[in-house]
Amino acid sequence: MGFKLSYISIYLTLFWSLTLMGQDKELQFNIYFDHDKYDLKPEQQTRLDSLIALPDKDRYDIHINGFTNEIGSAKYNLELSRKRAEHVKQLMRSFTIISSIGQGELGGESATNRRVEIIFHPKSMHIAMEGEIVEPPIIAQPMIDLSQRFSMPEVGERIALDGILFYPDQDVIMDQSKEVLEQLVSLLNTHRRLKFKIMGHICCGDPERPAMDVINNRTGQQDLSYARARSVYLYLLKKGISRKRMRFMGMAYRFPTGLGDEFDRRVEIEITGINDPTDAFLERSELESQGIKLDSIEHELRKID
Repeated sequence: MGFKLSYISIYLTLFWSLTLMGQDKELQFNIYFDHDKYDLKPEQQTRLDSLIALPDKDRYDIHINGFTNEIGSAKYNLELSRKRAEHVKQLMRSFTIISSIGQGELGGESATNRRVEIIFHPKSMHIAMEGEIVEPPIIAQPMIDLSQRFSMPEVGERIALDGILFYPDQDVIMDQSKEVLEQLVSLLNTHRRLKFKIMGHICCGDPERPAMDVINNRTGQQDLSYARARSVYLYLLKKGISRKRMRFMGMAYRFPTGLGDEFDRRVEIEITGINDPTDAFLERSELESQGIKLDSIEHELRKID
């Protein structure tokens, strides 16, 4: 099945490339969703992957519009259409994004209304509009190295854990975060004197109510920043970092960076103490010897996998 989807993706990429070649007009592609969903089925993900693989990305601006059908309330559908547009946008960040908008309902209950429109617009034709937000492409970065941030840690210092990624609107850590998490474990084992708290932050909050968290779609609870910090905490606990060294907190929208959603949506650690070198921390074997069974940690982690 995986080979078949890869073959289809390559075929579609070649087809889209030929379609776009030499075009000086807008071209629209549609991606479709299941009812009440904003993540993609494998065949639609393959279709989107074929667009993401297109060459000459610097020739185009991308406009993304999310839609739903009429099933459900208008307010709910507007938010669902926004999530669909945002999900596709995050996957297409190798392009310049001019707009990503949830447009709400289209008339009728047709399954074809559950879609995101991706409009390729030649940059040579772009006319700037007042108030438009242009998001430049994100170029793939080399492997993140956290070691420099731990070179001379001080109490009160905050260290952003770039590279720890979560599925949209969930507390489930994505597989591509593994290398950064393993780096973090290694550094915390090297700097055994450090105590710290893990802080989860959200984007897109209400500046008038910065303490209000957003919904975690995995559980339905309004605690996403807290749940993401907890996921990192449980991962470190599973890897043998003593619970006596760390705690976790959800900060909601209390500390926006002012740099945009992608920077606001983050996990940080803050150094809360540096113990005397003679202090000993409980490690994995000590936790077990004192009756603190790691089976319970495994159970908690399985719930968020």
